[in-house]
Amino acid sequence: MANKIYTVVKDGETVKELKTLTAAKKLADERGGEVVCDGETVYTADSPTPSTTPEPEEVLTKEPKVEKYRLLSKMNIRIDPSLKADKVGVADTGTVVEVIAIENDWLRVKNGAGEVFILYGGGKFAEKL
Repeated sequence: MANKIYTVVKDGETVKELKTLTAAKKLADERGGEVVCDGETVYTADSPTPSTTPEPEEVLTKEPKVEKYRLLSKMNIRIDPSLKADKVGVADTGTVVEVIAIENDWLRVKNGAGEVFILYGGGKFAEKL
């Protein structure tokens, strides 16, 4: 199943393409445009209309929701979500990490200095507690 792309349009020109309807609505409100998905207008800034595509509620908080995961093998810790990114450490099998988000198959992990990344592998390398 393909992910939907929401296009923010103003005066017939594309402003930006986004992955969530909520983000697209916010940008449309800021720019006074409309949101188009699959060739249909799903939201207009001056007169909001319900979307034909159900979206999960998104809650904006100052702190991201943190979930704990246990590593299933020894893993490299990297500064960016890429196997080519610099390694900043190693986490042993069984280590429990606080995960802020999963991005493109990588765990975004809180640490004392900020955020780092550990390969998730679709659950191959870590399990949610």
